[in-house]
Formats: sequence, structure tokens, C-alpha cells
Amino acid sequence: MMTNNTLATQTTNSVERRIAEYIGALTLKHLVNAQVLLDTPNDSPALYVWTLPDRAVLILDPLQVKRMSLITSHRFLHDLTTVLQGRRVVMMNHRGIFFQVGYWPEHAHELKSKPLDLSKQSSPLHVPMGITHQGELWLSIVEMDAVLIGGARRMGKTNLLHSWISALFQGKEARLILFDGKNGVEFARYREQPRVQVIERLGDALGDLFAEMNKRFEILSHSSIASIAEYNKSRGEGERFERIVLIVDELAYALQEPGVEDVLVDLIARGGAVGIHPVLATQRPSSDVITPRLKGNLVTRIALPVPDRASSMVILDRAGAESIAKTPGRLLISHGARLIQAQAFDAANVSAMLLSQSSESYARTKLPSNTRLSDREVCLAQAAVKRDGWFRVREIAEATGEPRDWVNDVAKRWQVLGWLTEVQRNASGHQIGRKVTPTLTTLLQGNGSGGQAD
Repeated sequence: MMTNNTLATQTTNSVERRIAEYIGALTLKHLVNAQVLLDTPNDSPALYVWTLPDRAVLILDPLQVKRMSLITSHRFLHDLTTVLQGRRVVMMNHRGIFFQVGYWPEHAHELKSKPLDLSKQSSPLHVPMGITHQGELWLSIVEMDAVLIGGARRMGKTNLLHSWISALFQGKEARLILFDGKNGVEFARYREQPRVQVIERLGDALGDLFAEMNKRFEILSHSSIASIAEYNKSRGEGERFERIVLIVDELAYALQEPGVEDVLVDLIARGGAVGIHPVLATQRPSSDVITPRLKGNLVTRIALPVPDRASSMVILDRAGAESIAKTPGRLLISHGARLIQAQAFDAANVSAMLLSQSSESYARTKLPSNTRLSDREVCLAQAAVKRDGWFRVREIAEATGEPRDWVNDVAKRWQVLGWLTEVQRNASGHQIGRKVTPTLTTLLQGNGSGGQAD
């Protein structure tokens, strides 16, 4: 199988043999990447692979290993399991020479996305992570403290952030400061909501947060109280410190402002002690964006699929994110000395519906009585309603005879207003269109037979 004689397999013709060869090749590649093998191998194979009815057995030549301690650690086993796409790996002896590997990945069928259900929120400060092999996972923003989220473009980073915002908005115990690097377009739906601030320049908000952090430290010092939890227990309703969650959707854009990195480093290091929790996300997981100064105290790391091992190392300080399924929303969570794989919830409809049901946002989502759709827009909305609420640009344009570019512009504008959801995806990750929200349905019903001039 291998021309350089570094892998030897049994010569049996079966599906198990082909799978065993595949497992052996992945393992050998991991051993090389992890720098376990000698740089100058001898003529004998470094890895032997034997097939059994229910598992493959890997036998490593100890004479070609640099240091045995490299392969006897739990971290090596966990990384190898990730590289082998979830297959169970068992070390058969303490010297790390023999391994048993299952032919099939375990529980792979269980990691399927499902709609976010905010009724599962166990506390006002818990946010949804996704579906794991053990079931649904929610974590407290307080326990996560400061968070780094990284992944390739269109791999589900923004969907994850919207699910967190929706949960914290429902909880009503945290103040949110949101920066998206797109002049507020991504987070525009949350404008004017209570306890939510959508900002276009991060530097100005960081100055206020830095001042608030120092003020809180000073108050705690004068009160001789060590933690915000103890302080809030001893104070009345109006005197307690509100938790503040800063969400930065694209870190690369934020760092273009002078002085931002210095303040972020300080907030990440000390803010959690006084209830200020930064969440930094980026689609450019490189060392020039996620600098060592920034990530040193980002204690919780979340990696969505990335193209290479180097990107995984930047986010998690370990390999693995390059090997997980390239499915939007699939992620690895490094938290509390554990590495957990999960599939994020689908939050496409949640934020719009939550805002439309909020009593505080009633005036904005209900819209003034004089707000009306144009005749052309009414036709678009009616066409979507006839299609079970699906607003697919190509179908709507063909049904109404409108230019496709104009329909696409309307769809983007309505999404920002909360009249349409974000673009939804099927189980394979393919886009299947936006859906009409209750706000647009109500507006269409109140619009009558026509509207204002377009």
C-alpha cells in the first residue's frame, strides 16, 4: 500500500481491510504530524495494521519512536480519536505499542442539528452550545468567562452567536454590547432593545467598559468583598452589578482601530472577576489576528471547521478542528480541561420570533400604523406566503416577474428589519432560503389591498 514501507497491512480482500488501511494511513499521518516518529526511519515498517472481525489492531514499532511519552498520554489518544473521525481508540498496553480501533465512527448519526428551544435554558445566563454524544449542552457565560470562537467562512459562527444573544436576551440578566464589523447590519435587529447596545466603533465602547471595570474593582475593594457574586447577594435590586457580555463578531475588523487590542487584553484578563465577559469571534483564525496576548486568558475556546492544522492550533492550541466534519455548526469546545464535539442548534427563526414576542420591542416589531408595503412588495410577500412562508429569491422573482437583483435586495433589507429570517440550511449544509416572520405576516394583513408608491 505504501511505497516507502512505513505501513504494513494484512493481504485480505474485504471491506474491513480497506477500512483498516484507511485507519492506518490516517494514524501514520498523525504520527508524522505529531513528530512521534524518527526523522530518519529504518527499512522496516513503522506501523503494522491487522484486521479483526470487529476492529483493527495497530502495532507500532518502538524502535522508530522518538519518545514513548509522546504516545502514552490521554491527549494523544484524544487527538488520534479526533483524527480518526470519532472512532474509538483503546491502548492495549501501558507502553503505547498496541492500539485497537473500531471500524466505524461512534455516534456519528446522533450529531444532527435541530431547532433551538429556548425553553431548555436552565438559568438566565446559560447559552446553547449544541447536541453532543451525551445530549444537549448549555454552558453558563459566567463559567466560560472569556470566549474565543474561530472557524472558516460560512461554517456557522454567526448562527452560534445569534443563539447566544437570543438566550441572554430572554434571560434578562445580562447587558449585551454587540459589534459585527459590518456597520451594525448583522445585529441591526437588536437595536433599541432593552439591555442591548449595537455599536459601529468598538473603541468608544471599550473605553466605557474599561472605566466600568475599574469602577467595579474600586467598589469591591472599598466593600472588602472579593467577588461580584458575593457583592450582588449583599445588595438590593437596584445596587447589583449587571453582567455585561461583549460580543465581537469579527475580531479582524475590530483590531483595525488603534488601541483596541490593549484594552481587550485587559478586559479579557480581569473583566470576568467583575462580571464583564468578552466573546471574540473570527473567520480568520491566524496568529496575526488571534495574537498570543489576546488568547492567553480566553479560557474557553470554540473551533468550527477549519481548513488546516495550523488554524486549529491557533484556536485550540491543539489539532483536531481540521478533521471534524465540514458541516456548518459542527464545533469543538475546549472548556474546563475537556474537549467536546457538538453540533450547534439551528437558531434561524429564534431571534426574530423572540423580538416580535417581546413586550418591550412591540412598538418596533409591530411598526407604526402608517408603515405599509408597496404594491410590488405586497406581491413578493404574498408569493412567499403561498409557498408555506419560504422566500426563495429565484422562485419569488420568477413568480412575480420582478428582476432577481431587486428581489434579492428586498430580501436582504427585510432580513435586517426582522421580516425574514436568515438564510436557512438543510442537513447537508445547503442553503434552502429565508422564511417569513410573524412581523411580515402581520404587516401584510394590515396592508390591505395595496400600498404606497414604490
